[in-house]
Amino acid sequence: MDNVTILDDATNQTGTAVGVHAGFPNPASERSRKSLDIQKLLVTSPTSTYFFRVRGHSWHRLGIYDGDLAVIDRSKTPKIGKPVIFWNETGELCIAQWQPGMYSQIWGVITAIVHQY
Repeated sequence: MDNVTILDDATNQTGTAVGVHAGFPNPASERSRKSLDIQKLLVTSPTSTYFFRVRGHSWHRLGIYDGDLAVIDRSKTPKIGKPVIFWNETGELCIAQWQPGMYSQIWGVITAIVHQY
């Protein structure tokens, strides 16, 4: 029994096809697949989304580290306990976990954090 017969038998039993490759892979075969687009993955509202670089070490418990890239959407409604960007008393933008009535100067909601190793 050769490899093709075994694969045909497996397809008949499981209903799934298995591809057979011989020789070197064709580099052009990858062109049919769409590449990952970080913009499409992280940005749902392009006109209201901003990227900020995080500075500081206060948010490690939430997985936010110094140098991370924060994706902020200004059109989102904050949810209790989720990180937001707000203006503090001295006019600086800061990160906080949102609580109702806690901060009136919310600038936007953090929707994603990009962390590089």
